[in-house]
Amino acid sequence: MLRAVLKMPRTSARRRRSGADRPAAPQEPFAYDAFISYSREADRDLARALHHGLHSFAKPWYRLRALRVFRDEGSLAAGSRLWGSIQQALDSSRYLVLLAGEKSASAPWVEQEIEYWCTRRGVDHLIIVLTDPPCDGSRQPPGMVWDARRGDFDWQRTVALPKCLAGHFEEEPIAVLLGWARARPELSLRDPEFRTEVAGLAAPLHGVDKDALIGEDVRRHRQTRRRVRVVLAVMAALTTIAAFAAVTAVQQRDRARDQTALAEVRQYAAESRSAKDPFTAAALAIAAEQRVTPALPEARTAFGEAVGRLDGWTARLVGQAPVAPSTTGASLVWSPDGSQIWVAGPEGGVARWAVWHGDEAVQTWKAAKRNGDDPVPYSFQLTQDRTSVLQLLRGKRFGQDRYVVHDAVSGRVTKGPFPLDSEWLPGPRTLSPRGDLLAVEGHEGGVRLVDVGTGRQHSSRLPGAMENITALVWSPDGARLAAVGDTGVQVWDATRGRLLWSEQREHGHRVLSWSPDGRRLVTAGEDGALAWWNTRTGEVTADSALGDGSNAREISWSPDGARVAVADFGGTIRLLDPNTGNAVGQALARASKYSLGSTLVWSPDSRFLAGAFVAGGTFAEEARSTLLRLWEIALPARDTTRLHGPTDAVLAVSWSPDGRRIAGGSGDGTVWIWDAKTRKPVPGTPQRQRHALDLVKSIAWDPSGRRLLRVGGIGLRMWRVASTQDAPQPWWGSGGATAAAWSPDSSQVASGTDKGAVQVWNTATGKRARHQPQPITAGAAAPENGVPEVRSVAWSPDGLRVAAVMEDGSLHLWEAATGQRWGSPPKASLFPARTMSWSPDGELIAVGDVDGTIRLWDGGTGTPIPGVMQAGDSSVESLAWAPDSTRLASGDGAGTIRVWEPRRGITLQQREDAHSTSVTALSWSPDGARLVSGGADREVRLWRGRTEQEICRLVDEALHRTRSTPALAGATGTAARTCSRPDRIRSYPELPLQPR
Repeated sequence: MLRAVLKMPRTSARRRRSGADRPAAPQEPFAYDAFISYSREADRDLARALHHGLHSFAKPWYRLRALRVFRDEGSLAAGSRLWGSIQQALDSSRYLVLLAGEKSASAPWVEQEIEYWCTRRGVDHLIIVLTDPPCDGSRQPPGMVWDARRGDFDWQRTVALPKCLAGHFEEEPIAVLLGWARARPELSLRDPEFRTEVAGLAAPLHGVDKDALIGEDVRRHRQTRRRVRVVLAVMAALTTIAAFAAVTAVQQRDRARDQTALAEVRQYAAESRSAKDPFTAAALAIAAEQRVTPALPEARTAFGEAVGRLDGWTARLVGQAPVAPSTTGASLVWSPDGSQIWVAGPEGGVARWAVWHGDEAVQTWKAAKRNGDDPVPYSFQLTQDRTSVLQLLRGKRFGQDRYVVHDAVSGRVTKGPFPLDSEWLPGPRTLSPRGDLLAVEGHEGGVRLVDVGTGRQHSSRLPGAMENITALVWSPDGARLAAVGDTGVQVWDATRGRLLWSEQREHGHRVLSWSPDGRRLVTAGEDGALAWWNTRTGEVTADSALGDGSNAREISWSPDGARVAVADFGGTIRLLDPNTGNAVGQALARASKYSLGSTLVWSPDSRFLAGAFVAGGTFAEEARSTLLRLWEIALPARDTTRLHGPTDAVLAVSWSPDGRRIAGGSGDGTVWIWDAKTRKPVPGTPQRQRHALDLVKSIAWDPSGRRLLRVGGIGLRMWRVASTQDAPQPWWGSGGATAAAWSPDSSQVASGTDKGAVQVWNTATGKRARHQPQPITAGAAAPENGVPEVRSVAWSPDGLRVAAVMEDGSLHLWEAATGQRWGSPPKASLFPARTMSWSPDGELIAVGDVDGTIRLWDGGTGTPIPGVMQAGDSSVESLAWAPDSTRLASGDGAGTIRVWEPRRGITLQQREDAHSTSVTALSWSPDGARLVSGGADREVRLWRGRTEQEICRLVDEALHRTRSTPALAGATGTAARTCSRPDRIRSYPELPLQPR
């Protein structure tokens, strides 16, 4: 152990060498407190440890290091003058620390540094650290022996010091012994022994005693620890405050986000309700659903309403494109594939509109400029094959009318000009569907046919033509020609040239249209009156009217025969059902300041209706602009939702557990079973009543789907559905049954009677079970009227309990195993109950009352839940839970079906026209996507739901029919983006009231 740190004399009493031999010490301040000289081969690690230790020992907390110590590896930068840099460092150091050892004594650089130091500074500030361990393991300084007689080292035995130190020391120096440190794997101030040695080495560098320095280090260490504790405490407090502030900020941010999301949901829901386009409404409703997870009640309700609108729209504007030049009296023709509309104007020229991708109608050719004496074009008609265009020209003088035929693509004249007979003044002139004949009418009321290719007129006029013909229309096959005028309607056989029939009308008609099959004809008069004709007999089959007295300008029958479009002179278009003559949906809104300037043309698939609208006048020369408008027409609803069979009120429906069959019971005593896929009765049905009192009040499938239970006036009857035999005799003692339900394991059936009794039956024996529910007494429910009738019974999903609702509105619960009462004591309601249903997850029991309310009970405790769901003013006649227990369907006495989210008490969807009278029964399909309903109107109807993803695909397609559809439908921003990626849309349980 080091005994003491060498204390060099401040002044030398005796010098071996003269002061003239040693230069004066530099006067400038020292840059380093110490310079470490060492052998890299022997003491590199020790030098590094001492360097770090001297930096850190007794270091104030606010300083980077306690001392500045030079060590070549840690302090020298790259340069071209190594020895010059070392000399500069030696001159700038207060002390020289020599790590002495046998190898360092022979190291040239160490000897050179020592010799330079001694020459410049002497040995007063030289500290020796012996690094070789003693050979005998003692603490004696190894390799350094002082000869007191000579006053110098014994250089025969001193091997740790370089020879250049000979004669420089006046007395024996005290060295720091660190030979033991070489055996330590790591040296740091955490090692107490090394820390002590570093203190002894650092004491003269700091200019204080070792004990004082150690005390200062301890004091500073404690001070640093106190400061660290204070800092940590402050930081902990600040961290706590910051964390609290961050949590508060996050909560406020989340609250702000929630409020923003809620506001956006309400905004989207409101925009959905106000949107004119049903698909835009659906897109906004889906956006409201997707904004917050799970969807908010407002969003789900808006989605249910939007889905209902998808089933009720008639027509929507989906396309609009300008046409140049503007013209009145344009002729429009669709391409066979429905992708283009050809437009021909009386002034000449043909344009084509690429309906789905074009922004405007592009002209294929323009009419040549007219000179002053040229005939004036007044009609332009395209042939159905779109290869030719017939142009009628009016001369300046009487008798100069003519026509020419152009190629539709190039505009080249292919036929004509051919003159028209001078006695024929401009009247209705119509090109046949094949484009080979032109029917013309003149001032004397006659009708003549002209061969388009040759200009030759047929020798005779069509017989019996009336005067003042206003319209001539060819039949779809081109074999017949119909005319309307001031006095009636006429139809000719054009091939034979004979009149088929002629009928007089009190009020003249202006326009007409043939049905696609040519069997019917519709005509319209100036007062808005419509007449529907049988083209074979000439009889009027029906009369109708536009309703507002508007004068019809154009009328067009759709290719599929399902719709007739009628336009008045203002451009308003109405769609009619040809079977009834009544208007379908609302009138198609006209364009502002535009009036119809062409015929109405249907697309080949009858899905779209187009017309050309002009602004600025009713004549070609006055028109300023022309606009093509395109409507999408909803397909007529097909009756694919009804299951046919019952002839009386349907009192019960039940979907089989496998989803393949549907059973229904009717007031006529029959039980029907339909195939859910084909909607047709399965073989062996219906099962008919055996007795006049055997009315079907309820039916129920067993959980396996193999057996069916029939509940009737004469009792309970059960049979295997696979068997073709009729149901066996009713179980003895089960007469008067009004309701029944299977236990979840199919081993028992609970039934209720019209006498207020609830019974449990063994399905294997058809006999009553050993333990029966405790009887219902008159005093517990309705003492003045006796025991009320049991309206409905149900089992809990775990099969442990039985529930029954009585006609007086009281709900009774029993333990199935013992028959003991369970839950809250039954209490009669102010209004009679009609139905009851237990949710599949067992959490809720729903009861429907005659006042239109639905009450809920907790299925786990048997206690009523405060509050009710109001289902309108009519009585709730039927209830059914969806398999996932998230939705509850209710049917009321007014024929309305509603779908609820009972846990939030909101109506998701409703359909007021589900049945014309009471909805008496409801049942969900096992997958929860479909619903079957039965009504007192003798109808059994199927309802199908679609997921948000399915609807989004329909919406995305519908909102991009043409380039102009998004703008016309109001589908911009959120509405346009929502359904652009249907696969990313979250779907919620289906809302089933979508029959299409």
